[in-house]
Amino acid sequence: MIQQKKINVERILRVNRVGAWRIEIEDGKSPRFYADAVMDELLGIQGEISPEERFTFHRARVHPDDMQLFLEYSDKLSETKSEIVYRYIHPTFGEMFVRCSGIRDRSVVDAISIMGVHQDISETARMEKEKEAERRLAELNDTLRKEKIEQEDYYKELLEMQSCGVLAYTIPGHKIIHMNAQALRMYGVKSIEEAQSKLGIMLKKVIYPDVDVIEKLKRLHKVDAMVDYECIIGKGESNECHALATTKVVRIPSGERAVITTFLDVSEMVVLKNALQKAEEGNRAKSSFLFAMSHDLRTPMNAIIGYAELMERHWGDNELTTNYLHKLKGASQFLLALIGNVLEIARIESGKETLNEAPWNLKKINDTLEIVLDREILNKQLHVARNIEIQHTDVYCDSLKIQEIIMNLVSNAIKYTPDGGKIDVDIEEMEAVGEDSIILRICVSDTGIGISQKYIPHIFEAFTREKNSSESGIMGTGLGLRIVKSFVDLMDGSVIVQSEPGKGSSFIVEIPCRIVSEEERIDQAEQSMTETSLKHKRILLVEDNELNVEIARTILEDAQAEVEVAADGAIAVAMLKKAPVRYYDVVLMDIQMPKMNGYQATKAIRKLPDERAQVPIIAMTANAFEEDRQAAFAVGMDDYLAKPIEIDKLLRKIVKVLEKK
Repeated sequence: MIQQKKINVERILRVNRVGAWRIEIEDGKSPRFYADAVMDELLGIQGEISPEERFTFHRARVHPDDMQLFLEYSDKLSETKSEIVYRYIHPTFGEMFVRCSGIRDRSVVDAISIMGVHQDISETARMEKEKEAERRLAELNDTLRKEKIEQEDYYKELLEMQSCGVLAYTIPGHKIIHMNAQALRMYGVKSIEEAQSKLGIMLKKVIYPDVDVIEKLKRLHKVDAMVDYECIIGKGESNECHALATTKVVRIPSGERAVITTFLDVSEMVVLKNALQKAEEGNRAKSSFLFAMSHDLRTPMNAIIGYAELMERHWGDNELTTNYLHKLKGASQFLLALIGNVLEIARIESGKETLNEAPWNLKKINDTLEIVLDREILNKQLHVARNIEIQHTDVYCDSLKIQEIIMNLVSNAIKYTPDGGKIDVDIEEMEAVGEDSIILRICVSDTGIGISQKYIPHIFEAFTREKNSSESGIMGTGLGLRIVKSFVDLMDGSVIVQSEPGKGSSFIVEIPCRIVSEEERIDQAEQSMTETSLKHKRILLVEDNELNVEIARTILEDAQAEVEVAADGAIAVAMLKKAPVRYYDVVLMDIQMPKMNGYQATKAIRKLPDERAQVPIIAMTANAFEEDRQAAFAVGMDDYLAKPIEIDKLLRKIVKVLEKK
């Protein structure tokens, strides 16, 4: 019976990989290491071996990185009970994790005798490591998931703020991936769910004046490419709008192919409306204006969709996507400025064009070139040499007009220069007559098709080209150089053309600019530092567009202002009447609203019988011309701000009127 119990104990110890040992250390003798059968198996000892040899065998296989720890453990055992986990190199199985515990046997007096147990815990250690790895992997996956959601929300908010419509859906499944607020408005639907249910009907109702566009769009279902075109959405319906569009087929992270289209609503553009009216009257020269105009508008539109595509390809790279976001924002702002300048051609013809001079840093010219033109240059594999030499960087000028001049000259050079050609852009400062001014010299040269001497006198006339699109194979409006000449004349500058057919052209523009003095720069810096906080100021925001309300409210609340909203002018007047005197510090007033517009509301407020009539009112409107600004002042508004909203400008305007108050 006793023998059977011994066998059972040994079996249990072997199953649990636990061996027993004893070490004896006696002066003048080698250390002796005694072990049971299980212990010898765990040490990897086979056959007979002396206690002295066993001690040497074991010490030689303690992992080198754990040896110091093991020696400290051994020293402790001579005094007290102790335990250690260390690595042991088994001659057959390799590295093992060992839990070893021991205690001194005080019954032995003529030597130091230590006994203990040795357990192989390699499997337990492995399982603990795997659990820890799984836990860390789960935490990492959760963090990445949260970051992905936050990033997707950020990009969606960015797309919602764009001035153009964006529609994306998969093919062949036709599942809508995204549709921003502008696209919903243009298609006359209230939500993505409604758009999804009506997608087939919506797409069939789009009319394409150019009949070839339909076939080009059909080919996109088989080939990844891009198509630019003009279309009419919702023809004959309340949401009818004319749009310039770019459609691109890409592969999304899921592996599916998707159609991405950006739409620019041009229905309200005066020049385009006139062009369409002329087409109905049979004026062939201007009837093609809408289609030809697409080139000038397409340049920044292509940049927008190009950087959006790059963002998609590099979705997880925050540094790259942030860079593309900045460029996308810059292209969007330039597109808005370009639309404004297209509208200016009508003002030029009527003599209403004016200068809007303000301090500007001429180094930003290079940013304009990079944001708007890089993609076209790459597409045609052109070599572009840029040379900008400016000593006085801060000058008073109409920056949008200068950017438009450069954009038109460089865009023309790209348009008329064959693939692989060369373009030189030289922008330098020349001395002027006065000490406080400079001459900004802009020279754009190309190795393009050139211009005949016979046509040069007519080159700055609107809607004229030496060769039409059919002859040259190059699209264009004939408006770009007309705008350049008008803007240069308005700024008291000059423009010279040098060209030879087959060899290329050079356009040289010289514009006088007044230098911003050191005192003015200091004043601007001090002003910008004091115009960042509206803490505890109560602002009445009068705006009927929910997206505009959200943007303006966020800007103002970030500046610590308290914001209340009125959906139209009548509600705003009623809120002012109901509120105590001096309750509102300032009113931000939209112009175009239902029931009562901003002009009418301002007149009503100014007629109130007490101090409420004196509340500062700032017009905040998409009506961006000088006559709109004058109309705002005429009804009693204190200042004027054109949309889209620029944060710094909005805050400075509010602080300015509050200081006057």
